[in-house]
Amino acid sequence: MGSSLTLTLANIFMSEWQKNIVEEQTKTGEFYGR
Repeated sequence: MGSSLTLTLANIFMSEWQKNIVEEQTKTGEFYGR
């Protein structure tokens, strides 16, 4: 039970982290695109 909870938290953390990276790349791309 503990391991599945850890995996779930890890998946949530990774998805949030990747979302933040994508948003930062989008902002940077828009900044340099102008």
